[in-house]
Amino acid sequence: VVTELYKTLFEFPNLENRLDWTLYASGIAISFACALAGSSQGAWAAIKLRPAEAMRPRPPKQGGKILLETWGWLWGKLTFAWRMALRNLFRQRVRSGVTIFAAMMGAALTLTGFTLQHCLRYLVDFQFEKVLRSDVDLNFKDERSEAALDEARKLPGVIHAEPLLSVACDFQNGAALRKGAISGLDLAGRLTLPRDVAGTPLKIPESGLMMTRKLAELLQLKLGDMVLVIPSKGLRQPFHAPIVQINDSYLGLSVYANIEYLSRMLGEELVMTGVQLELEHSPAVYKEFCKEVKRLPSLQAFNSRAANVRNLEETFVKMQDTVISLIVLFAGIIFFASLLNTTLISFAERKREIATLTVLGYTPWQIGGYFLRESMTLNLVGVVLGFPLGFLLVWYMTVVYNTEMFRFPLEMPPKVWFKTMGSAVVFGLLAHVFVQRAVSKMDWREALNVKE
Repeated sequence: VVTELYKTLFEFPNLENRLDWTLYASGIAISFACALAGSSQGAWAAIKLRPAEAMRPRPPKQGGKILLETWGWLWGKLTFAWRMALRNLFRQRVRSGVTIFAAMMGAALTLTGFTLQHCLRYLVDFQFEKVLRSDVDLNFKDERSEAALDEARKLPGVIHAEPLLSVACDFQNGAALRKGAISGLDLAGRLTLPRDVAGTPLKIPESGLMMTRKLAELLQLKLGDMVLVIPSKGLRQPFHAPIVQINDSYLGLSVYANIEYLSRMLGEELVMTGVQLELEHSPAVYKEFCKEVKRLPSLQAFNSRAANVRNLEETFVKMQDTVISLIVLFAGIIFFASLLNTTLISFAERKREIATLTVLGYTPWQIGGYFLRESMTLNLVGVVLGFPLGFLLVWYMTVVYNTEMFRFPLEMPPKVWFKTMGSAVVFGLLAHVFVQRAVSKMDWREALNVKE
């Protein structure tokens, strides 16, 4: 499935799935090792058990107070059902600890998946709603004068137009060298608004450069440092420019400057390589606009913000959503299997106790409620402990994906935490369905028979 998704993004001469038996062997070996470690304690106990002792009925387990019973103010407020559930959890410390650990791992994976999904949406919104706000960008074949801006304003449906000067160049600071481009913008412009990490708009400096934080890190630059700019077109006359401001961006390595300042650095009057346009949101007007744009002889490229967002969501975001959904599914399996396994073992060990409660008049739903209290307590404790681990996993992902092409924002709104908690509850309830079914079908008469 993932390979097919890659084919929608990239073109490879030959991309086929082949079975790598070393990977399968490694997976089987890891699974076998985990199973061996998990069953070794039970196997060792069975080996040490003497046959004569094994044939005797199991003696009742030793009672005694648990830690919570020493807190009289709390213990006195608990109902009988909760006291019964908590006593069993504290007396099965190893089993409870393993279940909490499994829930913690499941919560960490679920939180990571939901957070990455939110971060992708935030990335697209930040870049194409807050920073790049123009509806259409027109790029010319050659540099044009200010008359091109007046010509663009006369196109059908244009509400607002701003000049754009894009200069491809190399940035050099000592031994550090990076290719990039400078976008010259109008000081009073509102169609491209660079922002800081908090989303606050930043004003384009009258002179000097505004550089993306990632590019500044790659070039080992800080505020006030000078960088050597080597243009790739025109006279290619290098010049030094100060870093006046640092902005934050999640796509690419953008650099901004005042269009008049950048034109002077190139030895030109005010020139532009394109215009940014804000259009009326009307399909009929947009159709007429496209018809007129096709007649412009100097036009080289036409970029639509809506089309860029749609393409990004249909390719990259769609692929990531599929991978994230698999992560959440695997986390759900961990939740489901661990709770079901723990509760069914407890059920098998306590059949006589359950049968006694049945004789005393308790309904199957009331008895199932005891097991639900136990499983949900372990589940929710594990989820709460898994939140910090999930945060660390997300932080690690932002470090790994901190590349020149794109970067993940570290955004974890409250809804992500609530979705993780809700998923844990849903998977826990699904596991309890099987437990409740076992309770309802249990033969209490058989469980009460004294085994000779």
